Amino acid sequence: MAERQPDLPFVPPLWRRVRPGQMGADILYVVLMSVAWTAGNVLAVLGTVVAAFLIVAHGRFGVFMSHLDNLVSRYVVASAPAKDRFEHEVLWVVGIATALLFAVRLPRFVLRLRAELRGDV
Repeated sequence: MAERQPDLPFVPPLWRRVRPGQMGADILYVVLMSVAWTAGNVLAVLGTVVAAFLIVAHGRFGVFMSHLDNLVSRYVVASAPAKDRFEHEVLWVVGIATALLFAVRLPRFVLRLRAELRGDV
């Protein structure tokens, strides 16, 4: 019979009950799930950018495309400092939105991951 590990406060709860020979598989599972979860969140944030343009266009494709054409044509003729400022602002907005989405969704992801590693699912 396997000896039960003591519950040590400094050991992360995810790794308290390690099955023999399963540590590598569990680590690989955590890495793959984390990569997939991160990719899904980034795609969700990028989808909100498209949704924002659709909201501005009142759901009409022609208006949506004219807004994109306006944005692109102004970006192409803009000066280098104006382009840098615009890129900086877009990067900050997307970064903040990504951080907020990650902060909201991370606790649920960790709980689900712990349950799956324990075998509760």
